[in-house]
Amino acid sequence: MAAVKTFENAFITGASSGIGRALAERLGRRGTHVIAAARRQAELQTLVESIRSEGGQADLCVLDVGQSDEVWEAVRRWERETGGLDLVIANAGVGKTKPAHKLAWEDVEPILRVNVVGAFATLMAGMEGMVARGRGTLVGVSSLAAMRGLPKSGAYAASKAALATFLETLRTDLHRKGIRVVDVRPGFVDTPMTKVNNFKMPFLIDVDRAADVTMRGIERGEAIVSYPWPTASTMSLAQSMPDAAWRAIARWIRF
Repeated sequence: MAAVKTFENAFITGASSGIGRALAERLGRRGTHVIAAARRQAELQTLVESIRSEGGQADLCVLDVGQSDEVWEAVRRWERETGGLDLVIANAGVGKTKPAHKLAWEDVEPILRVNVVGAFATLMAGMEGMVARGRGTLVGVSSLAAMRGLPKSGAYAASKAALATFLETLRTDLHRKGIRVVDVRPGFVDTPMTKVNNFKMPFLIDVDRAADVTMRGIERGEAIVSYPWPTASTMSLAQSMPDAAWRAIARWIRF
């Protein structure tokens, strides 16, 4: 079993709600200085006050991950102010479920800007200091949707596939630099983002369970953290299918 990793300073995007918020809370309880980044200042302030009330250390960073220049500036700022970030989590993400023939560029572009450009910028900005120090952990929250082209999820699945592939490359390139790279692949988790879905979400799990599994995987430095296991197993099987078999099955999937 890999040794459990503890962290001094963590920068987390998408920290105002969902998995990001739950991870920030858990890190705060473990004694990590948490920099919680997101667009919604009021929610971040509530989170920071909650962590501090329990004896933890936290600061907020109002940030639009869709603006890559803001991301670089914020990560570099907190790298300087903390003396070094040893955990950077690219968690912020957006999605939309719509059949391909009804997608407009206005639907797709924000997904790519946040899930791809914003996530890449977060990880690359965090990587700078880690490479210089020869240690650190980079985490990207992709999705089980990255494993196959799901119906009505073209932009979202493709954006998460891009992130998953980028994380795999980082892991290969940075393994001699003392940097761990973790790809978190959730299935359906009960968060504000999924509450707008008007279809049945198989094996939906609550955010606390998701955060516990994620936190354990990060601390152990696992390469890929996938959950819940029924969905992860199903998607692993789907990924191994010949394309013709998958196309036949995918036509019957209803979202």
